Amino acid sequence: MDTAISGKMPRDYRIDFFRGLALISIFVNHIPGNWFSNFTHRNFGLSDAAEVFVLLAGISAALAYYPRFVNGQAGLSVAQIVKRIGTLYIAHLSSIAIGFAVYAGASLWLNQPDLLIPDERHWILDQTVQSLFGIGALTYQTGNFNILPMYIGMLALLPFIMILARISLLLALASSAVLWLVANIFHFGPPNFPGNGVWYFNPLTWQLIFTIGFCCGVHLRRGTRIAPSPLIYAAALAYLIAAALLVMLPLWDRFPVLPEWVWISGFNKSWVGLFRLVHLLAFAYVILCSPIPAFLKARLTHDNWIVSLGRNTLPVFWLSTLLAVIGHIIREDVFMLPNDPMLTMKSFAIDCLIVGVGAALLFALALLLDWLKPGAKPRQHASEAPRRLGAARLELAE
Repeated sequence: MDTAISGKMPRDYRIDFFRGLALISIFVNHIPGNWFSNFTHRNFGLSDAAEVFVLLAGISAALAYYPRFVNGQAGLSVAQIVKRIGTLYIAHLSSIAIGFAVYAGASLWLNQPDLLIPDERHWILDQTVQSLFGIGALTYQTGNFNILPMYIGMLALLPFIMILARISLLLALASSAVLWLVANIFHFGPPNFPGNGVWYFNPLTWQLIFTIGFCCGVHLRRGTRIAPSPLIYAAALAYLIAAALLVMLPLWDRFPVLPEWVWISGFNKSWVGLFRLVHLLAFAYVILCSPIPAFLKARLTHDNWIVSLGRNTLPVFWLSTLLAVIGHIIREDVFMLPNDPMLTMKSFAIDCLIVGVGAALLFALALLLDWLKPGAKPRQHASEAPRRLGAARLELAE
């Protein structure tokens, strides 16, 4: 049985920094065909910014909710989770409503009725009543508007994760792995209605990444020291190199044809395929054991712009989703550029404009939100706090 957690941790700006980088990467990736999408880390491995973001979300959830849960305030902790779910639900509904309004307005202004056809958007026209129900029930899964429902699903599982974690972190992690494995084998998850199948971001599989992050967050909150293993580091680095070669060359056809269950969904993103999961963990391990955390610790401050992005995750992500929709329409339907990140003078200029203006607006929003809440500035800088993680050297803020 887990014991109470005492004391408070100062905010470490590195977690916000990495979340900020993930937000920028997600924004760039959500604008199909833009040249800058060639340089996000999905082009050099098997996982992408979404997995990184969910791992960090699990760490943050442990820091935000678990201390109260084990300190005799379990009811308050669960109530805060429910409140957060409500906030995310409202954010999702407003995001998809405005996004569809943008598509509808662009289709009228540009005389492009086909804008309402791709990515399941045609459901709102073909099956209006079913689609309205699906939007409210979170089962209407369409491109760019399917991440927040997945996060809501993972937060709904969080109280159960914390109950198991209080008994044993190993029990919580093992239970999560079993759920991931069963969902992969039998291919079940929340229904995609009015369509078929299950959610693209299936929370029953993505919860494994979230739970791994949660367990890491609990260890960080306890101040557990974990010595790095040269053997694990070498294996992780070798895996990252092999994955990069596989993606960049590419060498996909070199894999033997085997039943999917043998690969445990292989490279599939919806089901958090085994190779993607291992790539994420290898990537995180190599980063944590490198000089990067110490370098960032000495230089990051509360006023760093990327830190500000990560500190204001939900509103920045909300805006980035809509800006990606607008950017996609501008590229494809105003300037008639293909959804293929090939470089021409015209495409480069337009991509610089779209990504540059979009990023500027995201930074402006984050800085505005920080300015509106000056009291949120931490009492103690992370660099003044004692190191808690030994060689891993990554502290996270509560």
